[in-house]
Amino acid sequence: MLRRVLDAVVDAVVVSFAFWTLLYCLGLATQWSLYLSGWLWLVVSLGTLVVLVLRAVREPGRSISPPDEPGGSFLVRRRPSRQGLAMSLLGVGLVATVVAGVGGLVWTPGTFKPTWAATVVATGALLGWAWLTGRAQGVDPEDDPEDPLRDAEPRGVLADLGVLAVMAGCAVASLLIHLADTDDPYYVNRSVWVAEHGNAALRDTMFSPEVFNSPYGGGIPIASIESLYGVVAHMTGLHAGTVTYLVATPLGTALAVWATWRLCRRWAPRRAFLAFAGAIAFLMLSGDSMLGNFWIPRMWQGKVIAVTFLMPLIWAYLTEVVDGRLDGRRRRGRWLTLGLLLAAGIAFFGLTPTAVVWGPVMFGAVLAAAVLVRSRDLALGGLLMVAGPVTSGAAVVLLSTDVGGETPVALPSRASFVRILGEIGPMVALGLVALCLAALVARRGAPAAMAGASALVAVLVFAPGVLPLINTVTGSGPILWRMLYVAPIPVLAGLLACAPWPDRSRLGDPADHPLVLRFAPAAGVVAALVLVAGLAAGGRPVWAYTGHGGPVTVSSTPTWKLDLPALDDVRLLEKKGYFEDDAEVVLPPRRMKVMTMYTTEAFPVVPRDWFVQNIEEPRADKDARRLLSQLATGQGFVPTPERARKALERLDVDLVCTGESPNKDLVVRVLEDSGYADPRDVGTLTCLTRG
Repeated sequence: MLRRVLDAVVDAVVVSFAFWTLLYCLGLATQWSLYLSGWLWLVVSLGTLVVLVLRAVREPGRSISPPDEPGGSFLVRRRPSRQGLAMSLLGVGLVATVVAGVGGLVWTPGTFKPTWAATVVATGALLGWAWLTGRAQGVDPEDDPEDPLRDAEPRGVLADLGVLAVMAGCAVASLLIHLADTDDPYYVNRSVWVAEHGNAALRDTMFSPEVFNSPYGGGIPIASIESLYGVVAHMTGLHAGTVTYLVATPLGTALAVWATWRLCRRWAPRRAFLAFAGAIAFLMLSGDSMLGNFWIPRMWQGKVIAVTFLMPLIWAYLTEVVDGRLDGRRRRGRWLTLGLLLAAGIAFFGLTPTAVVWGPVMFGAVLAAAVLVRSRDLALGGLLMVAGPVTSGAAVVLLSTDVGGETPVALPSRASFVRILGEIGPMVALGLVALCLAALVARRGAPAAMAGASALVAVLVFAPGVLPLINTVTGSGPILWRMLYVAPIPVLAGLLACAPWPDRSRLGDPADHPLVLRFAPAAGVVAALVLVAGLAAGGRPVWAYTGHGGPVTVSSTPTWKLDLPALDDVRLLEKKGYFEDDAEVVLPPRRMKVMTMYTTEAFPVVPRDWFVQNIEEPRADKDARRLLSQLATGQGFVPTPERARKALERLDVDLVCTGESPNKDLVVRVLEDSGYADPRDVGTLTCLTRG
């Protein structure tokens, strides 16, 4: 009962966010206030939650949990003529896996190409073996002497309670881990704008009140998650930063943990909790890589929620499509799952513009799996999932100049792998081995096919020429390194902890393949040892090693994930009335960045250096912004009063503040000589206003 209810709650969240994304798109086109849309969203969301929970309560006490075939059959039972090919693929795949693992341990630029090639060979060969042996094909209930859909609900209660405990622990940790992020000036600023103004802005709200073009991506802001934070902030009376950092973060963490659990239940039902524990341990110890970075240290961001919550959930939904057919559920149950996939696709692009490339790559893996399992339902589910990303992607491509800069360039393949897997050999090797063995460690049928296909497609995307081609079509070069996320690597790593041990009685005559059959029963032990060894030798806790825009720390109380001393100064400036009437403000760089995430009643001249190059204005204005930012630091070169005055007049600056520095007195004199007066101390700043 508990499991079904929580599954229903998660499903309601997906439908709710998909509905909000549609409301946001309508608001984006019409520019009406999103506040009314927020109340409509709330009513529909609560109604959806009630309906799905009641449906879950009224369902029979039965879950879709096909049992594992103990290791599968290493021999082909129906096609004896292909036994030799199957065993050859198995041998090649296992050897290539070892090569990939060793390549991960000696992770250098010189070893990357053979390591990548070995990973491709291993994933492809083992997926081929799984198909030939029937492991990656659909399970026919009439061919299996055991009931393939036995009820696992009663014995899963303790496991569910364990998952809830892990969920609570991760949620608390997400509140206490403090990691400022360089992308937040844009994301949180959009939430603040909606909270204070109500409309889904099409243009810049960091430098100006929608005067300039959008400085992030050069086109339409298709993601809806930030606007939802802003609307919730307006509805509740909370600040947008509070909703972002203190509400969305633990909620997103809880959803991500349950989604991981749900996928583990689908891909390893008899061993689900062990797989789940391995997956969470892998994530918590991935502080050196983006796998750990895109986890609880940054859970408030839409792209992180997409990676950790929505993408695993999509794989679980796709598995349920096939399992539901085997379960003989009523037709409306099948259509509900397909409907959830459609909603998940809409939610996908509402979370992140990366969905425009993630979605089609995932669909490629789903289509390959559908061919292997011969499932039209699986192909239909993938098509429904990708509809939203493709539609939104078409809009982005048609209406945006680029994604992430004026001349986007895709990272080289090795640099992309390094971002995802990190540089620490044991953890890199563990990630690569998990990808290689995907088709072996997941449950037979659709899970084995999808796990293997997702790993193969995610790695093949980095073949020479593929990323530049995608970049040419979509202009998404700076984000294409994320394509490896298409494979649910943490879950695949978790499955190593409980890889099925083949039953010797079902392996056939040892005289046929003595070497393979002799060591096959030890496969599960070896896989588990690989996981434990990788985590022990290379694991780095996310609360101590994660980095992006600054060092990670652990606070004693929940706090906003930004520069807290700078936030104190910005709050004081607002309290004293300096931020009024769209004032143009110069502060030390850290304060301007935080100001962008706190208010849109006034505007800093440089929210973040990187954004200056993307706004469309005269070159002289850009130079003036950079000069004034340098002036406010009080560090190094201090411009003359004449240059400062010209820059201040050019940008029509109302307030200038400088911080503690050896040149503070000189900066104040330069500002006074430039026509600014009445210096006052505000927190750690000294501020002057236009005379």
